[in-house]
Amino acid sequence: MVVVALSVIALTSTLSLFRFEETYRALVDQRMKLTAGEVARVLSVGLDLGLPVDSQENIPGLLRQRLAAHPDLASIRVRDCGGRVLFQAGDATNTGLVASSPWPRRHDEQFDISMRVTDATGGCAAELVVSRAAAPFRQAMASLTRRYLTLGAWVAGLTSLAMIVAALVFSRPPPSLRALDADLEVLGRDASEEPVGGANVVPGNAWEADLIEAYRAARPALVAARRAGSD
Repeated sequence: MVVVALSVIALTSTLSLFRFEETYRALVDQRMKLTAGEVARVLSVGLDLGLPVDSQENIPGLLRQRLAAHPDLASIRVRDCGGRVLFQAGDATNTGLVASSPWPRRHDEQFDISMRVTDATGGCAAELVVSRAAAPFRQAMASLTRRYLTLGAWVAGLTSLAMIVAALVFSRPPPSLRALDADLEVLGRDASEEPVGGANVVPGNAWEADLIEAYRAARPALVAARRAGSD
């Protein structure tokens, strides 16, 4: 039972940790997409006015403004559909994790979220790439993992102790059964005909009373067998 309880605690803690990591990463991605959407709306307005993406002179200032408003972001880039960088703010190492992968790889230094900007005909006009450093994400997950391990160890220890104490308490036979066992030991020594009394039967436990009565009925036969064996 202790092994099963510890296995359940370990499994629950692991699944909870994975679920939190997935939710936390989704929140990070959503914040990055929100920033990309803000820049994309400005680009779309310029396209509606007939300005190509590379001629929209307000974009560099907008990128710096968005980067200053979100210190956790590493860089914001605007690329053409061929991958050439048109505008950029911040330091982009280009080693981030693509948005399609739900889990960060340990060698990645940053996370990338990309968003395509389309023109009036629905064709590709530009691509936005928002990058965020992976170190804060991993530090937060490492801190949470340590807390989960500490809490799990405490819960596992307390659960094991409680189950061991409960096993010791409930494994003790009731007084009536201990009285029968003591009487059997006496019977084995001197074949006493004094039957076990009914005072040890706990009121309300009918099966114990039935057991006492059955033992009283069988005791004379046990005494006779004991005496025959002694003779």
